[in-house]
Amino acid sequence: MKYRKYIAASLAIALFFSVLYTATRTHPESTARTVKTQTHSKVRTPPRNEDPDTLKQFQKTDFYHTIIDNNLFRPLGWTPPRPQDHYRLLGTILPKDDRTSPTAIIETTVGHTTHIVSINDNLDADTKVISIKNKSVTISINGHHRTLRLLSAF
Repeated sequence: MKYRKYIAASLAIALFFSVLYTATRTHPESTARTVKTQTHSKVRTPPRNEDPDTLKQFQKTDFYHTIIDNNLFRPLGWTPPRPQDHYRLLGTILPKDDRTSPTAIIETTVGHTTHIVSINDNLDADTKVISIKNKSVTISINGHHRTLRLLSAF
């Protein structure tokens, strides 16, 4: 009972602001504006899109990519990290006869497990060995071909 005055006052204030909001709000078609502009005869301005739904979804989100890519709070001279390959080629074995298939020794960089594979073998569910050459192996990850090269220190 003691808060009845506060509840009544807050309802009165809410009613006042809702009436004020609806009274000052006008519909865009009900107001007409005339604007006189002078343009240079050689300058042609493109027509302006008044409908915001004409922008496609990818165009609406592209405005934010500049802010995300160029973060204001990153240190000066910051460069994005280089993406690390999931696989590293440790060696290839190329046979001298046609009866033996070429093999490669590939290590996963995440789990540090070593695989000895031939052509058309699967490294995991999405990765398949396409070809094995001297110091290089071509693998297919989800249909995208990647070439692993053997890094030699000498």
